[in-house]
This record gives sequence, structure tokens and C-alpha cells, in this order.
Amino acid sequence: MTADASVSSALPGRRRLASRTVATRALAALPLLALVLWLPSTNDTYGHVATYAAIFIMVGLSMNVLTGYTGQISLGHQAFVGLGALTAANVVKTGIVPADPFMFGVGMVCASAASGVAALLLGAVALRIRGLYLALVTLVFGSVFADAIFTLPSLNGSDAGVSAYRPNSLASDYRYFLFALLLAAGCLYIDQRVRGSKVGRGLIALRENELVAQAYGVSVLRYKLIGFTISGAMAGLAGGVAAFWSQEFSDKNFTDVAGFNLALTFVVIAVVGGLGSRGGVVLAAIFFALTSPISPLLQSLANAMHWGTYYGNNKFYVSNVIGAVLLLQTVILNPGGLGQVLRPFSRWFAGHPFSLHDPDGGDTTAMEGGGVRA
Repeated sequence: MTADASVSSALPGRRRLASRTVATRALAALPLLALVLWLPSTNDTYGHVATYAAIFIMVGLSMNVLTGYTGQISLGHQAFVGLGALTAANVVKTGIVPADPFMFGVGMVCASAASGVAALLLGAVALRIRGLYLALVTLVFGSVFADAIFTLPSLNGSDAGVSAYRPNSLASDYRYFLFALLLAAGCLYIDQRVRGSKVGRGLIALRENELVAQAYGVSVLRYKLIGFTISGAMAGLAGGVAAFWSQEFSDKNFTDVAGFNLALTFVVIAVVGGLGSRGGVVLAAIFFALTSPISPLLQSLANAMHWGTYYGNNKFYVSNVIGAVLLLQTVILNPGGLGQVLRPFSRWFAGHPFSLHDPDGGDTTAMEGGGVRA
């Protein structure tokens, strides 16, 4: 038997061993998964907060496609989330409690489609703009779009808000959390498929260097529009989930200071999580959802430490300080973000020996020399 034949015969055995190794190590994640599914069922507050975390995961993944893969900075992402919430609430607006399940589904689809189209239009306008100028364009877009559309009396219930009731099957906070978690898993799957496809490779080529990518046959026009559209559609879907999470749409959540804070938080999630790192972005999204001014987690902690009044009066400043500190820590000390920290564990789950040293080098160049430039 030749050496090549012996190697070929050994390959199936090695593959089976690697598959068993991955399956065995994946069992270590089951207790964490059980905790994620069980804890929100014990308390309505936990279910409510967990749903908010799932919403942030969807928005974080949408930012991952646009900023992490395509290298385009967006400071107006709250406009896509808000448009999704506005669309879903107005599609289902019937005054009937509970909402019709069919119209609820139509509202979610329309929310994703509306934001996808808006992102496509923004991408078409900003095709030849990069870096700081693109960031300024998206900032102006987010602010102007929100002020012009979200404040229309016919769409925002004459400033009173628009009710967005859930169907009976999703009435409880825990059931709605499972629904939001399912959609977040769908966004995670889309992100994974995009990253491993020809489209994902084209987007990353644009992030690294548009001129070089174009020289290799990558259509800058086509791939930028694809990146904007996918990102906007995912953000719109998150907005639809958010509307039924709070069971109303209010323009005050997406305009003025609140909207600007949301936009900055979404950018910080992408950077702190690690540009292009799926797992890091998910972890960062969960953290910022739990420490958001809307989340009761920090309020409960402050009450236990007898700082409840101080935190209640300054909660927006506290969350902004947390984000700023983590952003500085990432830029100065850990350019790869949480994705770089998680990489040894993800390699271990994939069947490789556990090692803090990454033999592949990881993807830590996105902030240092990649295409995301301000």
C-alpha cells in the first residue's frame, strides 16, 4: 500500500473522531442553553429583559454585516430599527386585543422589507462616500429620517403612540421571548451563510480595499447595496420585534437624544464585540441590552445598594459611561474585541486543542488596518 493510499484510508477515521470530539464538547454548552431557556420562564421581568437582549442580538448582527463585513460605518441605524417598529405597528393597528396572527406575521415581514428598502436607498445615495463622510451621511440620515417620518401624526397616533398588540399565542412574555430568540437564531444563521458565501467574501474584500477588490472583479456597486440591504432588513425585523415587545410604537424612542444614544450603542456593540466576529457581537449585544437604561437590571442592583434614586436620575449617563469605557478598552488594549477573547473557546468547540495562542492569527486587523476608517 502506498503512502497516499494509507493517508486516504485514515482520513474517514480522523473525520469520525473529529465529529465525535465536536459533539462531546458541544455537550458542555447544554447547561448554558438550558439556563437561557429556563431562567426567563421563572419571572415575567426576566422574560421581558431576555426578549430585549434578543432584539439587541438581531441589531448587533445587522451591524456586523454592514460594519464588520462590508466596512461601512452607520451612525443612523436606529432609523432602520424605528422604521421596522413603525411599519409593524401600523400594519397591525386594528384596536383589537389580541392581534390577528396573520396580520402579525404580515407586519413582521413588512417591517423587514421597509427597512431593507430604506437601507438600499441610503446605500445607493452613499455609494461613492467612505469613512468619515459616510458616517456623517448616515448620522444625518438617521436624524432627519426619524424626525420627518416618525413624527407624522398619521403614523405615530398623533404623538400618543401606536398600539402593537400580540396574538394570543405570544401573549406571555416567555412565549414572546422564545419567538424573539427564534428570530435571533435566524439572523445568526443568515450572518453565518453570508460570511461563508461568495457574497461574504466580496463584502470582506470591499472592507479591506475597494480598489483591490474591484481589480479582482468584485462589483463595488452590487456588493455595497447587498450589504446595506441585508443589514437594513435585519434591523427592521428587530424593530418589528421591539414594537410588539413594548406593545406600542413611540417616536420618542428613536428621535432626539434617545435615538442618538441608540445609534451610538449599536456602533459600540459592533466594535466591542469585534468587527466581523459573530460570537463577540452576540455577547456584546446581550451585555449592552442588560445594561441599557430601559433594562431594570441595573436599577434593581442600584436599589439593593441603596443608590436607586441616583441611578434613576442618571441612568442614561451611566450606560453611556459604561459604553465609552469598554470602547476605549477595546480600541487601546484589545483591537479584536470580544471575538478575540472567545476565539480559543470557539476553536476548542470546533475540535481543536485548547490554546490561548491562535495559530491562525484571528481576525484582529479589522480595526487596525482594515477598511473601517473614520
